[in-house]
Amino acid sequence: MLIFVYQKPFNMENVLFFIKTYLKRDLALLYFPGSTPETATKNLNRWIQKCTPLRNELEQLNYSPRRHSLLKHEVAAIVKHLGEP
Repeated sequence: MLIFVYQKPFNMENVLFFIKTYLKRDLALLYFPGSTPETATKNLNRWIQKCTPLRNELEQLNYSPRRHSLLKHEVAAIVKHLGEP
């Protein structure tokens, strides 16, 4: 007996993005999916530093670049300025 399994191709357009607490590396990997966690995190940090309005808003939210997690309101600010991953 032969069994054929049909699997639909994965399409990123069908994936929903949720504003929630993320580890910084996990959010970075959503923005840079082909990168290693270390490279993705460095790139996200670079984007944050280059976007002055985002950096200013994060400073008002008591964002710490040394922290490994991003709180819900920090993620919302990042998405507001950089768009959804």
